Amino acid sequence: MEDSPCAFCGAFSHEQCAVGCMTSEVIHTVEFGERPWTTNAERAGNRWDRARDTKRWRESYAWLAKKQHIPKYKWAIVAVQPYQVGGRLQDVGACSPSVKAAIDGLVDAGVLHDDSPEFLRGIYFLRPQRGKNSLKIYIRGVLA
Repeated sequence: MEDSPCAFCGAFSHEQCAVGCMTSEVIHTVEFGERPWTTNAERAGNRWDRARDTKRWRESYAWLAKKQHIPKYKWAIVAVQPYQVGGRLQDVGACSPSVKAAIDGLVDAGVLHDDSPEFLRGIYFLRPQRGKNSLKIYIRGVLA
């Protein structure tokens, strides 16, 4: 048995893994160093704020993926880990606007063909942790 659960599904062994992610062979990590943008912040803003924030997160993840030379995946499962320095920890999944923009950036960079279910088989939100403000995305799947 492993010391820690799978970052994608929480399983401790291949037998417990519900989605087959523990049998995947390739994993990459992309991290953007800003406090994750939340659904509440998106709702409180206006359409120009939303467009600006979406563009910043999308372009940042595309640039980071290209800089790291992350190859194209045939299909992938993504786990997201938000980190916050202070304040009340955000709810699990509250960073979904940041995640959607980040995944679109991975598509723009050619890491994923598309974010449809054929190519992106799951998104797992890990509970927020204390740490330097950032959003870390783990990509695991089969290379194209």
